[in-house]
Amino acid sequence: MSAITNAISVFFGWINSLGATVILPIALFFIGIAFKLKPGQAFVNGLKVGIGFFGLNVMIGVVASNIGPLASAIVEKTGLALSIPDVGVSLHFPIAFALPAAAFMIPLGILVNIVMLLLKLTKTVDIDVWNFWPWMFSWACVQGLTNNAFFGFLAFVFTGVVSLVLGDLQAKYIEKYYNMPGISFPHPFSSFFGLIAWPFMWLFDRIPGIKDWNVDIESLQKKIGPLGNSTVFGLVIGIALSLVAGYDVIKALQTGVIVAAIMLLMPEMIKNLMSGLFPISEAARKYLSQKFPGREFYIGLDCAVGVAQPSAIVVAVLLIPITLLLAAVLPGNKLLPLADLAFLGFWVAMPMAMFKNNILKGVLFGTVAIAVSLWMATSIAPLMTRLSVAAGSTIPEGVSQVSMLTIYPWAWVTTKFASLFTGGIF
Repeated sequence: MSAITNAISVFFGWINSLGATVILPIALFFIGIAFKLKPGQAFVNGLKVGIGFFGLNVMIGVVASNIGPLASAIVEKTGLALSIPDVGVSLHFPIAFALPAAAFMIPLGILVNIVMLLLKLTKTVDIDVWNFWPWMFSWACVQGLTNNAFFGFLAFVFTGVVSLVLGDLQAKYIEKYYNMPGISFPHPFSSFFGLIAWPFMWLFDRIPGIKDWNVDIESLQKKIGPLGNSTVFGLVIGIALSLVAGYDVIKALQTGVIVAAIMLLMPEMIKNLMSGLFPISEAARKYLSQKFPGREFYIGLDCAVGVAQPSAIVVAVLLIPITLLLAAVLPGNKLLPLADLAFLGFWVAMPMAMFKNNILKGVLFGTVAIAVSLWMATSIAPLMTRLSVAAGSTIPEGVSQVSMLTIYPWAWVTTKFASLFTGGIF
């Protein structure tokens, strides 16, 4: 029996190692076949989605390799000093995948999704199976705190269930304002901040000045001409932040062009991805609607698709100096934002659709959302440090604790809840 279990573990471990750019085309090919697409169509469209995600990941890598150092230079220039460094997403993976159960992450996630579909608790068919790993991160955090695998499993299930349910509820905004019919973002990060965005939608619509000020890319272009173009806007923002960081003129101009390129190319990657996804998602929705009359279904995707929207990119860049200012003045914060400053678009990937791509509302909301994450990251730092060391990661010299700005909120929520019954703290 142990040999069989080990073989299954090795197989699913190998599946996990393929990553989203390989898993998605394979999954979509079989989904297309299952929903009566011709094999050739299913293969080509699945491949397009994989290429789109690869291109999106390349652009996110460009963001990390250029915006990250820019943000670090601004930190150095301002002399910001806090005791807990933000080491970024490199902290998540070792902690999540140190658990033996991580090898079964994908089949467990699929099982949760299928059970919810059968019970009519969700409308989302989540094909973003690679991103079951944030569910696994919740498991790792709770098990690390309680030393109880069953409690960890409950955290895994809770994270998945709440993400799928919120993905359903938020899908209408994705269709209307991102022009992606039948798509949801059942991602643990975007679902949480989408949830927080609801009361802000109500609040913003009742504040004079804010409720009537339409500040999206299209309105900016109409009002200020070429300066409102997203690429030109990116150029100006990139140069301005580079000068604040102390870059020389040549490097500032180079950085400005890179930011402009990000503004232009990331949406193009999404167009390619969606050109492959739409035929499969439409076939799936049509087939499921015939088999289950009266029911509506969504295809679940990574919220990185939302990060690539032009308005979200603009807000993400504007949030860099705001995040650093928050870190300096926010009471109780000890986190020094560093590595994750390159990924601020994830905080507004879902909310920007809910705010109708309004940049002003996105920046105001993002400021609050970042403050929440700074508090979360500070409070959970002792546990993150202990789990990171246990997973074999190296703690930077000269610091006693590490954390990350991108702490997954549902992992924080489940761990905080578990701490109430352990008598301990993070």
